[in-house]
Amino acid sequence: RTPVRMNLVALLFAGAAIILTGLAAPSEAMAGWLAGGSLGTAKTYDYEVGGPIDHIDDTDFAFRVFGGYTFMRNFGVVMSYVDLGEVTADGPAFGGFTDTLPAKGLDFSAMGILPVAKQFGLFGTLGLFLWQQDVHYKDPSGNYDYEDEGASLSYGVGANVDLTPAHTYGIHIAYQVFTNVGDNDNSGHEYDRSFVSVGFVYRFPSK
Repeated sequence: RTPVRMNLVALLFAGAAIILTGLAAPSEAMAGWLAGGSLGTAKTYDYEVGGPIDHIDDTDFAFRVFGGYTFMRNFGVVMSYVDLGEVTADGPAFGGFTDTLPAKGLDFSAMGILPVAKQFGLFGTLGLFLWQQDVHYKDPSGNYDYEDEGASLSYGVGANVDLTPAHTYGIHIAYQVFTNVGDNDNSGHEYDRSFVSVGFVYRFPSK
């Protein structure tokens, strides 16, 4: 699990370095309200069911919508609704089973911002993810539905490129990890999930 995360982070910063080669002036990032959204891929790590598995799809389409506020040029806060898609699995364990685990939640994060050039910057986030995971499990003994709810740590890194000199519109790439999503004591399923995304951000003009 750790090598996968490190490789994704390395790719993220490699892409940021390529973008940076075309930019040279100091950053003029502004403070104020922002909103946006992103699309990407979510992955769930180390799924298990306590028996043999034939097929598992631990990667799915995911999306996020968010809003927040940046203070000065180096700090902000962001609230996001995140849909992490679902995990599906089946196999011969327990006489034959199927399992589906969709997850979603609200993320509240502090954001550190590192302006690098006039229209380019890096950012990191650290926050609290209020998650909900629905588990739909079936084997010969019956159908079992569980609803897991809880809160856990989230963290991430990313890069932002402004599309206008006024910093009103921008695109970003981001990698975020949501730890310990699920409840082993309730459903028997608790996993880390990650989200790699590309998105759009709009910064409201200051009055």
